[in-house]
Amino acid sequence: MDVLSQAFADADRSFMAASKAVGSSVPRSLVGGMPSIGAFSSSLSKASEQYQHYSGWAYVAVRAIASRIAGQSVCVGRVGTARKPGRKLTLPQSFKSIDELIEPLASHPFLTAVAAPNPLQTQWSLIYSSVASMLLTGRSCWWLVEENGELQIWPIPSHWIEPADRMRSGWKLRPPGLGQAFDVPATDIIPFILPDPSNPLGLGVSPLQSQAMAVATDEEIQKSQFAAFQNGVFPSLAFKIGTLPGMAPGQPGDKPILTAEQRIELVSAVKRLYTGGSKAGEPLILDGLIESVDKISNLPEEMDYLDSGLQTKNRILQAYGVNPVVAGQLEGANRASSFVASMHFAESTCNPLIEQISQTLTRFACQRFSTPTQKLVAWVEPVKPNDSEMRLNEWKAALAAGVVSPNEFRQAVLNIDAMAGGDVVRDALGNPMQSG
Repeated sequence: MDVLSQAFADADRSFMAASKAVGSSVPRSLVGGMPSIGAFSSSLSKASEQYQHYSGWAYVAVRAIASRIAGQSVCVGRVGTARKPGRKLTLPQSFKSIDELIEPLASHPFLTAVAAPNPLQTQWSLIYSSVASMLLTGRSCWWLVEENGELQIWPIPSHWIEPADRMRSGWKLRPPGLGQAFDVPATDIIPFILPDPSNPLGLGVSPLQSQAMAVATDEEIQKSQFAAFQNGVFPSLAFKIGTLPGMAPGQPGDKPILTAEQRIELVSAVKRLYTGGSKAGEPLILDGLIESVDKISNLPEEMDYLDSGLQTKNRILQAYGVNPVVAGQLEGANRASSFVASMHFAESTCNPLIEQISQTLTRFACQRFSTPTQKLVAWVEPVKPNDSEMRLNEWKAALAAGVVSPNEFRQAVLNIDAMAGGDVVRDALGNPMQSG
């Protein structure tokens, strides 16, 4: 038993030493949920620090996704029993099976609340902060509050709220400054959670956690760059002054000491002779006074800051599903590649997240307003890449085929007023199309 106890004690010490070694170089909040780092498993207490890493390439990725989804319309519809063939709505993929049964509502208390969620925010800021919170901490919550007969929506940061139990039958809310949490009914909370495949009862895993090492490395690279330029001294050349003519070597004071004025004059003379692009590569002449010229600092291209951060950039952006074109890097891009980049961003990054948000709104928000005789659904309109040239060609084809009228083309494409007689739909030969 003594040998076994000693073995367990040695194992514990080794484990703690490894934990300290990892924790000293990587923020503990980031590595939560990462495989093979069990000591830093995901927990609620780390969300507050995860928000602090909303910077660097993580900010670039989160901003691209959150701002794109925040610009989409939020809709509410009533699910009927009679189908309306031929009508197509802009719906998430999971709603397509009931497309012809959904009747969009022009007004609804939930739509009113989303449009003006609370005294401090607009719809855009509500959606933006919610999506950003999901991407940083793996979760976000809306708190539905009745205030003077009107519904308000407050986005709650992840470290302000926690479930009362593992089945989330209630929630405990504690904003900063309050010493004690107060209970919130489950019907007043809409939880948006990126699921943790290893724990269905968990509070989600974010892309930030999955790339903890890359995010930490990116931050350290930026810190080292800033410290190097703030604290460094970067003279590019050193001039060694030789002996003066007629001075015997080895005598005391054989190396002259230049005055401040002489040093300024020497530097100015070198700049006059050798600076400028037209003088690049010209030889530097050494005379009796200047013994040698040595390079003492690396050139910017030799410091390799860009290449050293390229891998961390790619890992972070790819974890979020953001390509360089969407992030704002247009070098080497053209119309075709930009459209493909936008289409990939919409279909592979934004719309899957919109699916999750739409299903969550239908599951947790619409149950507040649905009745046994009236079922409601809520959704965010999917993102569609915009190609102006393709859209123009589609309208031209529709106009030539007699599908739309000249006035419809003028107003939708050219953005000009309708003309007299322009409401008649005509075929390719100019003949009026027969209705029905």
